[in-house]
Amino acid sequence: MDPKEISAFLAPPKMTAREILLSFTGAAIALLLVATGTSFYNHDYRHGIWCFLVAIVLGFVFFRKRKLALVVTSLSSILALGSLGLPFRPSLAALALLLGCAAALYFTVRRSYEKYPYLSYRNMHTVFEGEAAMAAENARIEAEARELVKKRPYGPWLFR
Repeated sequence: MDPKEISAFLAPPKMTAREILLSFTGAAIALLLVATGTSFYNHDYRHGIWCFLVAIVLGFVFFRKRKLALVVTSLSSILALGSLGLPFRPSLAALALLLGCAAALYFTVRRSYEKYPYLSYRNMHTVFEGEAAMAAENARIEAEARELVKKRPYGPWLFR
């Protein structure tokens, strides 16, 4: 294999316009939820309730069948934007938010790996298709791996 083939194989898949739109919508939902918490902290309950309702409606409309995509895009956007602002306005609450987001993102990815062990970063598009598509793709890859083991029981490196 030449270096171009290797780099093409290892390159992450390109996101479609729909997936980019869903990512920005997930980030907007996360920011609305942060604004809700801030409004409740400042005793501005009307603004907080409106932000919460808009976040719930956006989440229901766009992410009804894509819970994993919503959680990952929301947590990663809070983590990215919060880590940019933390050095300039350090506080214990911001640090707790960032550490909580990092831990939640880690456990979300770990849980999704346990649920769908055959999916890799190359199957990123199925995350935005929904849970049913992820289960179907995982089952397809698992069946493909079982067929390969039946065809080559001693591994792909030994030829018969």
